[in-house]
Amino acid sequence: MSVEEVLKKIEEFCYDNNTNNKYSHDSFQSNLSNSLQKFGCHVIEEYEVIFDCVKATGEIVERRGFIDFFVFFKQKKIAIEFDNGNRLKLKSISKLLQSKADVRIGIVRGNKRYNVWWSNKRRIAQVMRRLQIIKKPILLIIIFQKSSSWIYS
Repeated sequence: MSVEEVLKKIEEFCYDNNTNNKYSHDSFQSNLSNSLQKFGCHVIEEYEVIFDCVKATGEIVERRGFIDFFVFFKQKKIAIEFDNGNRLKLKSISKLLQSKADVRIGIVRGNKRYNVWWSNKRRIAQVMRRLQIIKKPILLIIIFQKSSSWIYS
C-alpha cells in the first residue's frame, strides 16, 4: 500500500462515518486510529507539540497543544486534525502547518448550507500569511459533502 492509498482510505473512512448524529470527537478518533492501524500505520493519538498559534485578532502566541493524530507509514509522517464544525480552528491550522509531517490533513464535518471550502481556504491562507509559511498544503476533507481537496493558499 502506498501513502496515496492510505490517504484515500482516510477519505473513505470519513465518508463512511458520515452520520446524522453528532459523531463525538473521541469516538471518531478511536475508530479512525483503529482503521489506520489495520492499514499498517503506527498511530500516536494526541501528539504533543509546542507551536505558534494565530489568534482571531491576528496575534501570535506560543502554545502547548496536541495534534489529534501523528501517523507513521513507511517513511512518511501524516498529521491529522479533526474539528467537529464547518471550519478548521485557527489553532488546528497552526499546529498542522508547523508540524514536522510530510502530509497534513484537516477534517471537518461541514454542512450543506455553509460555504465550507471558501471559509477554510481563507482561514488557512490567513494563518500561512501570519506565520510566514509557504508551500505546506493541507488536504481538507469535508465529511458531509463527501469531498476533499488540497489547499495551497
